[in-house]
Amino acid sequence: MKAAPQKIRNQELLPDDLAGVSKFELQWALGAVVLSLLGMMFGWVPLPIVLLVLLGIFVLLFRLAAAKQQFATDSRLMLARYRDEIDRSREDWELVKRETEETIAAFSYMKDGVIVLSSDACVGLINPAARVLLGLDPDRKLVGRPLAEVVRLPRMSLGVQAASSSGKPQDFLLEVQNELVVRPVNVRIDRIAQDSSNSLVVGLRDVTETQLVESMRREFIANVSHELKTPLAAIKGYAETVEDALEEDPDAAVHFMRQIRSQCLRLEKLVADMMQLARAQAGKKHFQFRAVCVADCMQEAVQTNQAVADQKGIKLLIANSDELATAYADFDATVMIVNNLISNAVRYTRSGGTVKVVQRVVGKFIELSVKDNGVGIEPSEQERIFERFYRVAKSRETSDEGTGIGLALVKNLAVAMSGEVSVASKSGEGATFEVLLPMFDESLVADSSEPE
Repeated sequence: MKAAPQKIRNQELLPDDLAGVSKFELQWALGAVVLSLLGMMFGWVPLPIVLLVLLGIFVLLFRLAAAKQQFATDSRLMLARYRDEIDRSREDWELVKRETEETIAAFSYMKDGVIVLSSDACVGLINPAARVLLGLDPDRKLVGRPLAEVVRLPRMSLGVQAASSSGKPQDFLLEVQNELVVRPVNVRIDRIAQDSSNSLVVGLRDVTETQLVESMRREFIANVSHELKTPLAAIKGYAETVEDALEEDPDAAVHFMRQIRSQCLRLEKLVADMMQLARAQAGKKHFQFRAVCVADCMQEAVQTNQAVADQKGIKLLIANSDELATAYADFDATVMIVNNLISNAVRYTRSGGTVKVVQRVVGKFIELSVKDNGVGIEPSEQERIFERFYRVAKSRETSDEGTGIGLALVKNLAVAMSGEVSVASKSGEGATFEVLLPMFDESLVADSSEPE
């Protein structure tokens, strides 16, 4: 609200010695003096007295009216300022309220647990995640209670005491038992820097997944070491045998040299598969997406495996459905998917069996399926066959053993190209592996060409 200007008619103040007297009052005073002089000149003695009294009364009334108008104007200005202050205060309050609500919401929905402790180690704030990680009752009132009563873990109490006395952060691992589950929780205790009351903040993080990943990493290293150790030991043994048989039995030496070559090829394939798996897990940046004719990929993969299939007496067939189907994928990766699935099917199909490769359009996807009538897969095994180096039951083990990475590579390549893979099988009745890849569309090309 803008201040209204003062509009009191004829009330402009005169400068210097007449400051505080309006022109209106001066004009009336001069007129009264002139009339008084004229009255005295003509003998009208009561007239000047009456005029002066009327002038005084008029000036007093005029001053009262002017003061009232000025007061009203000042009141309006003051009221406008008060309204502006109230509006600003209301806006500030709404801002503070909104920020507080957002902070409380973020605090409540944090995945990590947070506890704020006062200087006497009592709970000031605690979020729901902390209650879950420490196995506390979600409805129990904890604010204001000592942490030692709430969390009866000696390591936690010692950590709080150390952080409070030394001022140094405390970082340690707790194992919290909640019913039948033992959860590893990483605890970090820090003193609040801007708080002179020695308040503490306790951070809690569930490291179950981290420990699982670490366990998988160790298992992977152990599996790789085992896979490399087996052919290396065979190569070493064959090489020693060759040295002894070169002069006494040349034919045996040739046989062992072939075995050495076979083991070297196995090592080479293992390393190549591991490199391809690392490439698939690195994301889409290593792929060249374009329109890919799926029939061409199937044909190339079949030609690669045809010799092995003929050697085992297995019929390798390609269905001609949806020949012109085009996927939005990487050509080499698609060929590798089909090649691994066919190789896997041929390996676990008995002599005289059949391996069939089919493609068809399913909605906005192209489905690639490889079906065999081999030994099949137990239902308990189907969830794990896409893991690296996972070995299936002995019913599927053959002398032509693979590297254990083929199906893991298929899954990672399919996922990297926005697809998925699944398996359907019964023991002794063969298996069907299905891979879905996105159908080629111009919008996919436009989306992929946009900078990230």
